[in-house]
Amino acid sequence: MHLSAGTRLGPYEIVAPIGAGGMGEVYKARDTRLDRIVAIKVSHEQFSERFEREARAVAALNHPHICTLHDVGPNYLVMEHLDGETLAQRIAKGPLPLSQALGIAIQIADALAAAHRRGVVHRDLKPQNIMLTGRSPAGPGAKLLDFGLARVEKQTQGNGETVSMTITEPGSIMGTYQYMAPEQLEAKEADARTDIFAFGAVLYEMLTGRRAFEGKSHASLTASIMSSEPPAVSSLQPMTPALLEYAVKTCLAKDPQDRWQTASDLRRELQWIAEAPSQPAAGPPPARAKLSYAVAAIAAFAAMAIAAVHFREKPPEARVVRATILPPEKTIFDVGGVGSNSIALSPDGRELAFTAKSTNGISQLYVRSLDALAARPLAGADRAIHPFWSPDSRSIGFFADGKLKKIDVAGGSAFTLSEAPAGHGGAWNRDGAIVFSPKSGPLQKISAAGGMASPVTAMEATPASSIHCCPSFLPDGRHFLYLAVPAAAYNKVIVHLASLDSKEDKIVGTAASQALYSQGYLLFLQSDTLMAQPFDGQRLAATGEAIPLAEHVNRGAFSVSGNGLLVYQASAANERLTWFERSGKQLATLGEPGLLGGLNFSPDRSSLAISIAESATGNASIWIYDIARGLPTRFTHDPGDMKAAIWSPDGSMIVFSSQRNGHTDLYRKPASGAGNEELLYADDLEKIPTSWSPDGKFLLYSAAGDRKTGQDLWVLPEPGGAPGANKPFPFQQTAFSEYHGEFSPDGRWILYQSDESGPFEIYAAPFRSAEGSAGGKRRISTAGGLLARWRSDGKEIFYVAPDRQLMAVDVDTRGATLAVGQAHPLFGPLILGRGFLYDVSADGRRFLAVVAGEQKPNEPLTLVQNWTAALKN
Repeated sequence: MHLSAGTRLGPYEIVAPIGAGGMGEVYKARDTRLDRIVAIKVSHEQFSERFEREARAVAALNHPHICTLHDVGPNYLVMEHLDGETLAQRIAKGPLPLSQALGIAIQIADALAAAHRRGVVHRDLKPQNIMLTGRSPAGPGAKLLDFGLARVEKQTQGNGETVSMTITEPGSIMGTYQYMAPEQLEAKEADARTDIFAFGAVLYEMLTGRRAFEGKSHASLTASIMSSEPPAVSSLQPMTPALLEYAVKTCLAKDPQDRWQTASDLRRELQWIAEAPSQPAAGPPPARAKLSYAVAAIAAFAAMAIAAVHFREKPPEARVVRATILPPEKTIFDVGGVGSNSIALSPDGRELAFTAKSTNGISQLYVRSLDALAARPLAGADRAIHPFWSPDSRSIGFFADGKLKKIDVAGGSAFTLSEAPAGHGGAWNRDGAIVFSPKSGPLQKISAAGGMASPVTAMEATPASSIHCCPSFLPDGRHFLYLAVPAAAYNKVIVHLASLDSKEDKIVGTAASQALYSQGYLLFLQSDTLMAQPFDGQRLAATGEAIPLAEHVNRGAFSVSGNGLLVYQASAANERLTWFERSGKQLATLGEPGLLGGLNFSPDRSSLAISIAESATGNASIWIYDIARGLPTRFTHDPGDMKAAIWSPDGSMIVFSSQRNGHTDLYRKPASGAGNEELLYADDLEKIPTSWSPDGKFLLYSAAGDRKTGQDLWVLPEPGGAPGANKPFPFQQTAFSEYHGEFSPDGRWILYQSDESGPFEIYAAPFRSAEGSAGGKRRISTAGGLLARWRSDGKEIFYVAPDRQLMAVDVDTRGATLAVGQAHPLFGPLILGRGFLYDVSADGRRFLAVVAGEQKPNEPLTLVQNWTAALKN
């Protein structure tokens, strides 16, 4: 059955034929729904059962080196379209260079290991079923194709019996003769070791350019496979390492018991060979053997003599090498903030991914090879944030437009994996599993090929937190670190360790950023100091005290590779308060640089309450600024972590949250500073005060800790009365997360942000005690919004858009229903992550915001080679 261009198969439009075989034809096609190019394999009618089996086999696999299955039709499979050439086409040009052959072999062995773990045996591994795609400094990448003859074993859900699903009858022979193992030729049951035999034949062919087994007929070929040994690889390629020769020979053992027993073991062996110095396998000719042994003995004695001389010499110490990386021309790096890491070194340490923002305010994902002079943007990755690499360093996951996406570094379209309204980081393991933070709540797990996401952490394990974010895998690829962010913590979060295979979840420590593992250390920020703590990746436990590695590091702006590279951006401690006009023009600064948190003007705008973290502990204290004189006065002195101070309407009292004795509760103190701090209200929830009603009768605060409703907004009556005299009542208590509420100047409306529609949006709802507010809630933002504030006359609302631009919306509060105008941008980008980091003058013409100190948006990245050596100094 031949299909012409333009033919439709469901939503797929045929573009051109690619190839044909005994099982059907393969076509290049266009997915009209997603506007992407795919490959469609159409079966002949008699092979429909084979295609069904192939679909089941491939659908069970999600791996960067296995061709992705997108869809299944009545008689066709829809797979990712791969540009490149087959390994067979490449071998036809001659043997592959040793490094390239090893690179491809490691990738295919890794793919087989993933398939075998899922109970899938390929049974037709051959060069024609391996596609070489893209280019990197290490050579082409490989994708394993065609599971049409696969055998799938799985556990049934009912009685637990092992069910073997095959498409052939017992005693039949399926596969391609030149790569079939002896047990296949005898029609015996195939298992993972059968694929390992075929793998050995393919590797032999890559290294030598000729097949391991040949014959002029099926009979002679069968006899060769069953009883003959192929010529040694080193006899055809004399510089072949001895260990590689041994690896190939072990793959091709006649008895399955004598082969490598798992593809994982084989992959590790090949990786070790690739990293080890080359030692040719060929020995000396017999006629010269005695001379060679003599030379070897002399060399050995010479080496011993040299060792004796130098035995006491101290070996040269590894040097730390530092370099700087500038952003692309006419852009600034878009990095920083807890859960906002936007730089990522590839696992192999060859490339750096980062996001940078151009003059139009649009963030773009860039990749820079570290041996290149410039970075290149990845098309289709606009508005990208939080990039993270695939384990093979060939693809990047990222968040954009409220979705989790992935893209090949070599080029191509971005592929949407899942909804992620407010993504906060992801991690990708060798089995093709991605763990990511879609918004508030637990982490989710999804296949790198797409599909349904499912929770992988439990909020019950972190009762005080409102979000799990910033996952990173440990070397085993099954355990991962993540952050549990308390609702009342802006500078300090809890680092947890969890597993994909169990409900294991334990606390590792506290930090001010994500935690990453590399070379026996956990790297994290303590305040603005990058720390390295010894960590045993086997026992999953810290083994020593944390050691300072670099000071004044931008929060979230660091990354490590597996080969001793570290990159970070400095200047976090240079954040400072800056006055802006509506146009974005800077007017003046206020106070000294520091690690700044939520800020709020006093009612008369003469003073400012702000939290400032101490670099030594990371704990924040409340300070009061005299704005006219620019003088700060410390307001709180308890060593606990404090933040989010708000003023009473008459300016006489300040309420703030304080973390003491493991709990975050509401405290109050006279704004004059005279008098003691007094506990206002305490319960089991983590609380942050956000607004005081204009009449002074109600205090609005956000609270987290209730697992059923997440983050909610509560109201405490009579906050100026006796502590504990009144019980709070909920203003917004839903299954969604509501944050950062603020009373309108007339007290009739409350602004807040909620993720009820997916991304966080700004809403205004009538306060239940207010008279004349008969209208329902109104959505204020148009495409996402955070941190909304009222102008003091109630005629304008400000909020921060997802791209961190400050937006303004005209409103009219005089009627029963709030009248809302169109949103328009003012300036940006603003810093996010620690509550309100901006406030507005009474007339709405000036703004005080926390920005990077001295406005150094082009602060370069610092690249450190061999960073572990710095820990010894």
